[in-house]
Amino acid sequence: MKRFAIGAFVIIAIIQWFVPGKMIWDKEAVLRKGKTFNFRTEPVDPLHPFKGRYIALSFKENEFTTTSPDSGLFHYGEAYVLLEKDNDGFAKIKNVVKEKPDAALDYVTASISYIDRKKDTAIVHLQYPFEVFYMDEYKAPKAETAYRESTRDSTQRTYAIVSILNGDAVIKDVMINDQPIRQVIMQMNHPE
Repeated sequence: MKRFAIGAFVIIAIIQWFVPGKMIWDKEAVLRKGKTFNFRTEPVDPLHPFKGRYIALSFKENEFTTTSPDSGLFHYGEAYVLLEKDNDGFAKIKNVVKEKPDAALDYVTASISYIDRKKDTAIVHLQYPFEVFYMDEYKAPKAETAYRESTRDSTQRTYAIVSILNGDAVIKDVMINDQPIRQVIMQMNHPE
């Protein structure tokens, strides 16, 4: 009985280390091997006091208009967003489908948050799985302020660099006027 308990303990300990290790390994693989897309951001509501220390992101490229009522997009849930880059190098939605695409295509898994139905079209609103950018708890409030101010100013260029591989996505960085947000915060703390 004692051997069984020790064996069970060892197996449970291995599983407890394996699961988070696998999750980290998968995200690192997306960062290393994934294709990079820049998603333009837009203003978002102020922080909720219970959500923790991160920057809440909202993206301009978060809706798709379809003229095919039989496309299967009229059902909520998971969808696959096929991406391409526009002339400025920013992410652009090429199509939204319900069937998992070929791995050779650039796509991200998203959720359909709601649908605006019109007479001959429907606007499908998407929620991406990468809408928060976690930071050091002391830097996050300043980063949130810098991000919010820059998205309100139309002369500022804010975007998230997102690495995408086989439907998975990881935010590499948030940029303000082509500078990483951490660098913007350092400049705020030490103005020249």
